[in-house]
Amino acid sequence: MLVRPRKVLPTVLMICAVLYALKDPEGAATIVKAAAHLVMSASESFARFVQTVSN
Repeated sequence: MLVRPRKVLPTVLMICAVLYALKDPEGAATIVKAAAHLVMSASESFARFVQTVSN
């Protein structure tokens, strides 16, 4: 039986993220903060794009 990458890859990444967070909490916090900033920036850019296209 073949392993489906769609199901295995997120699990492996989550396990790696948890192990990293346990090993280096400050580094993990920095990564989470940067990811949150990236998501907020991307959502603002997308909102401006939608507003520009709709006008």
